[in-house]
Amino acid sequence: MTPMDFRIPDTDRWTADPALKGTGLARLIARYLLISEDRAEDLIDFGSVYIDGRVERNPARTLRGGEEIVVNWPRHGTQRHYEIDPARILYRDAHLLAYDKEAGVPSQQTPADAYNNLYAALIRFLAGEARASAPYVALHHRLDRETSGVMVFALDRAVNRRLGESFQEKRVVKDYLAWVDGVPVLDRWTAVEDICRKDGRYRTCPQGRGKAARTLLRVLLRAGDRALIAARPVTGRTHQIRLHLAACGHPVIGDRLYGGTSGERLHLHALRLRLPHPKHDSELVLSAPVPEYWPEPRAVDIPD
Repeated sequence: MTPMDFRIPDTDRWTADPALKGTGLARLIARYLLISEDRAEDLIDFGSVYIDGRVERNPARTLRGGEEIVVNWPRHGTQRHYEIDPARILYRDAHLLAYDKEAGVPSQQTPADAYNNLYAALIRFLAGEARASAPYVALHHRLDRETSGVMVFALDRAVNRRLGESFQEKRVVKDYLAWVDGVPVLDRWTAVEDICRKDGRYRTCPQGRGKAARTLLRVLLRAGDRALIAARPVTGRTHQIRLHLAACGHPVIGDRLYGGTSGERLHLHALRLRLPHPKHDSELVLSAPVPEYWPEPRAVDIPD
């Protein structure tokens, strides 16, 4: 038997015993996993526990028996380390807030961690300001964990529907910057490969065999064996820009998942969002400066 045989699993999954009907969730988890009730309560509060596919945050919830219980073990334990930096707020009024998301921070809850993400941290920040328990915050788009840049949130329930419609109707223009491996021959082109999922991973596939995807691409700068690319996704598929650039032979630097060189960080940045303000329809342009760790030039704009 090798040491790997003793590796703690990423997930524990079981069905609640009907004989334990009426048992509280934290007590049930403690008994099944042979941990303390305090530890079980901490996992529940951290957002690591699901009942029948939905996250459960109440440690006192009583079980009827037969529910599927899932515990997703946080890779680094239940450390609560992320809070927003108010200096990274790019725009704020009574209706909207735009934030410059750091690379390495999830946009929203992950299966094992409901605390260390931008959405949850923003709610905590606004709750602290207003001394209110549940400020209204709505999320309409996401950035990958390792992607930096501008995200916008609704702060007013009255404008939430119109903001959502702007994203759905493609009235929001998203501009990204990416440093890629290699030097493209073309100055500009359009990537149209579909996005599909196979063997648990997202991939490009021929048109008609997956979900339609379209990205406008332009070379801004060629520098030795790499290039700075402007990318404008017309559709919003998961990992779309990364997949389209990898498919044309120029993966994003640092994108280990899709063949990029092993840089310390993914060099993909959401530079700008342009959208109609959902309250009064005036054009709103939200921009986030490129990260300090990016190579020069760092003051970059994308021409229309």
